[in-house]
Amino acid sequence: MNWDPAQSPDQAWQQAGKLPRGTSESDLAGGEHAILIQDEPRVRIVLSVAHESGARQVSKIYRTPLALTWRDLFRYPQAQREFENLQFAFQQGLPVAEPLGFGLRRRVGSDWYSQLTTAFLEGTTLRDVLARNGAGREELIGAAGRQVAAMHRAGIIWGTAHTGNFMVHTDSPVTMSAFDFPYAFCTGKDRTGSRLALYDVWNMVVDFRTQCRLDESLVGLFFEAYASEAGLDTKDLQSRVDARQGRKSVFLERLFIRTVRSFRLRPF
Repeated sequence: MNWDPAQSPDQAWQQAGKLPRGTSESDLAGGEHAILIQDEPRVRIVLSVAHESGARQVSKIYRTPLALTWRDLFRYPQAQREFENLQFAFQQGLPVAEPLGFGLRRRVGSDWYSQLTTAFLEGTTLRDVLARNGAGREELIGAAGRQVAAMHRAGIIWGTAHTGNFMVHTDSPVTMSAFDFPYAFCTGKDRTGSRLALYDVWNMVVDFRTQCRLDESLVGLFFEAYASEAGLDTKDLQSRVDARQGRKSVFLERLFIRTVRSFRLRPF
């Protein structure tokens, strides 16, 4: 069947449900033009091939059930937030998934839908690469530190910084791009050293230690790379980050980024 990511989000939701199931690893096997790689009650993700260029792209379609639409009356739609965040980062020359399109469908008396389409990132997540315990880990950890710092210098707080949201490129295994920006916000002002920027750093460090189980020497490489790019003292940075213990210590930052910043009046 035909799949057009530019169709209305409500139509895209219905069409996505009829697509063959698969995974990104299936490489669109069997000559399919599009496959459904994630199917949940409120989000469907489609991997497809653009007709014109043959390039792969990913579409995320969000559904808000009618009974819950009241909660979104004054909230900035998640897909739109992520599109504009990625667009800002991409225009700043930062290595992120390229945003290709956004759609919104809100009608009184029915479910609400929004949709984001981005370029597909070919590769393996940084988390999976680090799990292999192979060569080049130090270079990638340093690159992650510099890229997070570059975001903060450009005025972007990521909000979902962790190794699972970096894609190491297949064709260039020493470079990577960031993706998944639904809770980011962009100020256009240097945020390095701020409390919210340290929340991103804290998330990365916790991820390195708990999910990747890295030695402290490797975690230190991240601190050094970030501090160098941000113009901060490495020891002071590490001291400020390590002073936070557990999720409760960053509760206010998490609440602000994920909740308060989402309430922005926007036209339907």
